[in-house]
Amino acid sequence: MQYRRLLPLLGVLLLAGCDGPLEPVMDSGVPGRDGSVPTDPDADAPSRDGGDDAGPPPPPGEWQLPPGHFHPAVMPMELVHPRPDDETSEHARHRWAHPEVAYRIPAAVIQGGAWPFFYEIVEGPPGATIGAQLDHVDDVQVASPEYGIVSWTPSAADEGSTVTFVVRVTDQEGATVEARWTVTVDASRFLFLSPSGNASNPGTIDAPMRDMADWYRGDPTDDTFADRLVYFRAGDYTPIGQDGNENLRMEAGVKPMTYMAYPGEVATLDATRASWTFWAGTHDVYFSGLRFVGSKVVQPDGGEVANARNIAFYGERNHERVTFFEVTAEDIAPGAVGNDNPAFVWRPSSGSRRGRHWAFVNNTFDTAGPRSSNGPRPVSLSCVSYVVYEGNTVIDWHATNIFGDKASVDHETQRNNDLWEVARTVEGTGYGLGAGMSNSYDTSHSPGYVEVGWNRIRLPMARGSGPWALSFARSAIGSEEPRGPVWAYRNSIFGSVAVWSSGSVEAQLEDNVVQGETWRGTDPATAASDNHWVMDLDAEVFDDATGALIGEARASYLGTRGAEVH
Repeated sequence: MQYRRLLPLLGVLLLAGCDGPLEPVMDSGVPGRDGSVPTDPDADAPSRDGGDDAGPPPPPGEWQLPPGHFHPAVMPMELVHPRPDDETSEHARHRWAHPEVAYRIPAAVIQGGAWPFFYEIVEGPPGATIGAQLDHVDDVQVASPEYGIVSWTPSAADEGSTVTFVVRVTDQEGATVEARWTVTVDASRFLFLSPSGNASNPGTIDAPMRDMADWYRGDPTDDTFADRLVYFRAGDYTPIGQDGNENLRMEAGVKPMTYMAYPGEVATLDATRASWTFWAGTHDVYFSGLRFVGSKVVQPDGGEVANARNIAFYGERNHERVTFFEVTAEDIAPGAVGNDNPAFVWRPSSGSRRGRHWAFVNNTFDTAGPRSSNGPRPVSLSCVSYVVYEGNTVIDWHATNIFGDKASVDHETQRNNDLWEVARTVEGTGYGLGAGMSNSYDTSHSPGYVEVGWNRIRLPMARGSGPWALSFARSAIGSEEPRGPVWAYRNSIFGSVAVWSSGSVEAQLEDNVVQGETWRGTDPATAASDNHWVMDLDAEVFDDATGALIGEARASYLGTRGAEVH
């Protein structure tokens, strides 16, 4: 679990060269606790990793938990980021580095698998490091900011060179996946902005431009800086795009697809002037480190924006490989009406034109509202496969739900997220984690295969029938069409739990610690499981400030139920 206030020092794993040929490892399937293997409609999807699976997993060590202290995998490991070079666009962020600027990315974002994982660099340049495993803090293990993150700073002499990274991920059951990609050091691929810059500068690290308007030029068709990787130096910015509505329309092959805060610096973007819109075929979109404040709720002519969406994905083609890493979103608003999916990140219905491999890692969603009839949400997705929400923190989010898919989303992992303060000082969100599971937009993909594990969720308005800390299949009410299975395990939950359409979805809830009065429709999901459920809201179960187990619950269940790793 991520305790951001602790910020412990992480022992990083230094690069060790590969000393032998890689031997493939075959995975025969991922059984559930009853020995069954769920039928996977995407079994013939593209490869699950970035290269050949490699040799045996590392020997047992501190990172491996004893039996009963981790949950068996419910889905195979799928590499979400970074995907291999032959799948990704040339402009993909992970393929480029600037000399003497820290290169830092999520090394291997995994959907599925038996967490916690062990990360190791099998091949890479000298000096590259990775956060190999969880940190030991007192009697538990926590994810530091460097867990699963590759870091490397190329020298000036590395300009023009290309290196190969191979990162191996091993789960608690010994399954492995490798991420394999190349990185070219090329200063010309980058564009720098700084409050000390000006519009006439070329945008290099030594002569930065001032703001986005300097390179956008008021013209969504101007491709002068197509596919550059944009760095924001420390300071305040007001992004403005096209003439007229000021929005930042991003077309494939025309505008940059990567936007990053310079490593170690805080770049704050006033998000009240422009909405970002990514159109058909804008693959390999990447945001990292930026702080967005506010939402666009008023047009330049004074007209109201009915539904505010900070970053939206439109168009009649797929959106493949989208990543948000260490982004902060604050003071997000729903708009004047707020009835049509207002959100910080939004992808509307697109039928069979799906997105694949979307990752939201270590982001902070801090304050939103007021709650409208349908938002505002941190993220609202439709028609996306293979999605990971990991290590995110949500604070005082007054909305309808958090990481709830809108419709037709499948193969999703919600892991190690901190929603303990999601409703600390405001009325709670409609529901915390889970999935809506509507299939109204793409009947060729049944929604489901969603796992919610190792999260802390606290919705203090738990007396009665809601709001719902954990909710599955609310958008499937009235439908008997079968969905894919869903799982909730090893969560620490203060609030109510619901499975709304048990006739159309197979749900399994186990090894959770839940303090709440209402479990709706959950009898089939908990019939053969081992949850610790406390109906007395005044009982001592969780530490109010952190969500850690206390008292008898800690003595009995630490490491075997609830979200803490021990």
